[in-house]
Amino acid sequence: MIRKHSFRGVMAGFATSALALAVSAQAFAGTVTTDGTDLVIKTKGGLEVATTDKEFSFKLGGKLQWDATNFDGLMAARQNEPFDDTFNTYIRRGEIGLEGVAYKDWGWGVRLSYDGFADGTDVDRAYVTYTGLEVVDVTIGRFGVDYGLEGTTSSSWITAIERPFMYDFLHGDEDAQFGVNVKHSGDNYGLMAQVATYDESDNNNNYETDGNDELFGYTLRAHWAPYLNGTDVVHLAANYHDSSSDDDRARARTRMGIRSDDDMRLTFADVDVADKDSEWLLESGVQFGGLRAQAEYFQRSISGETDLGADSDADLSGYTAQVSYMFGAARGYKGSDGKWDKPTDMKGTWEVFARYENTEVDSDANAIPSNLGLTGIVAADTSDEFEASAMVVGVNYFATPAVRMSLNYVDYEVDNVNTSASLTKNGKTYKVEDDGQAIVGRLQYVF
Repeated sequence: MIRKHSFRGVMAGFATSALALAVSAQAFAGTVTTDGTDLVIKTKGGLEVATTDKEFSFKLGGKLQWDATNFDGLMAARQNEPFDDTFNTYIRRGEIGLEGVAYKDWGWGVRLSYDGFADGTDVDRAYVTYTGLEVVDVTIGRFGVDYGLEGTTSSSWITAIERPFMYDFLHGDEDAQFGVNVKHSGDNYGLMAQVATYDESDNNNNYETDGNDELFGYTLRAHWAPYLNGTDVVHLAANYHDSSSDDDRARARTRMGIRSDDDMRLTFADVDVADKDSEWLLESGVQFGGLRAQAEYFQRSISGETDLGADSDADLSGYTAQVSYMFGAARGYKGSDGKWDKPTDMKGTWEVFARYENTEVDSDANAIPSNLGLTGIVAADTSDEFEASAMVVGVNYFATPAVRMSLNYVDYEVDNVNTSASLTKNGKTYKVEDDGQAIVGRLQYVF
């Protein structure tokens, strides 16, 4: 339960300090110069200090996201009253970071991040980038990788409160523990290659390492905007990731886009000794005026054995499709990065959207776990595939460049769950459900 972490008091102080910095920073504006190299100080949207010759700069920024969720059904199976209405509130993210440039060609960044569903508070960004080669930029350290259209877009500016649940099944979008990233980009395109090590288990516990070796992953992305005129854009991209499995454990798990204090996840595949784990992902997106549409499709293949040496394989595929409309504004688009950015106007701007997503997991009998996340929740037919789907509709209100409020409704279902089974808790018996709903709200402050 996230509210029982010992660092709760620390994060309360962190949140208060961050808000104070942001508010005080936005209360002033103007230019300050010195008798040496001129300095420019910007306080709109954070604190940024730079020399006019662009040789040196640094910027302080961050975000706070508070969420409230009311949900029921399958994803509430581990609550005190299984499958019944459940209400949770929590800090989804708390971040504060510094980034800058030294000697013009050397970029750097460090960020302290709190995530109530990972390992609490840690430094999740610490990197150095060299841009002096002109042809490519090279980044070394701990950083987030560009992977997928929603995965590349900042969590501050994604459309729904949570990214599509298909990203739970992917490895390529995971942050590097330590890696080397090489990127070449232009005004409307980019090519990226990366090799990196990862934590012993990612945020979705999809893989784990054994022995003394770290898990390496290899990632590629190519994006192109064949049409780009201001915020009007046609976007295309392809991604590939190989986890370079070496007798590691590989799992396919998802939260179905619903976060909670209990952090319930469903497991559709569990390969004890994986020797192959690779995936690819396609992206497409268009925007004209305030109307925007996008779709993504992925496939992932896991092969290996059980601890006893029997064959164990799983194949996954899925897609998401989304349409949105922003009144009186449009989403920004960064052509060199291939991602959506903040809206062009955030002074009382409204956005509405609808998204459908579907993923199929075809696991052989040896790869299907004995329970799908809780004793009593089992597969209806181990020879059949799992199919998970969700419909998400929502509204975003950008009150100011710093404040965003969002409300989402989620309706989800999972096929091949045995609804004839039951589970027992506190002396009561509950019949298993395979669907449910959720209403999620968020207040966000970005500085």
